[in-house]
Amino acid sequence: MPDNDHQARSTRFSKNGTTAFVRLRVTRRAYEYARHWARFHGAAMPDGTAEDQLEGYLNMAMLAAMGDDRDWQCPPEIEALYPPPRPAPPAMPRSANDLDDDIPF
Repeated sequence: MPDNDHQARSTRFSKNGTTAFVRLRVTRRAYEYARHWARFHGAAMPDGTAEDQLEGYLNMAMLAAMGDDRDWQCPPEIEALYPPPRPAPPAMPRSANDLDDDIPF
């Protein structure tokens, strides 16, 4: 089997190497759904597009898949392109009558 790096010839990378620009094929129904959501969020993001929605859906699906695949390791040279996450700020003290039951808002 030839080694084709499993990458389309049309794929391009940003100058800093942290973004891949790819051609994505989706069904017309999926595209129309993404366009519907772009319209729905139009008040908050007037310039939002179906493509923005598709990028968001793909990103969330990929993050979930990467989290579920405990054996996968990003190549070190790619991982080095991303700064380590900053530590979370300390939690606010809770009052005695706090009723949120730890529900994230």
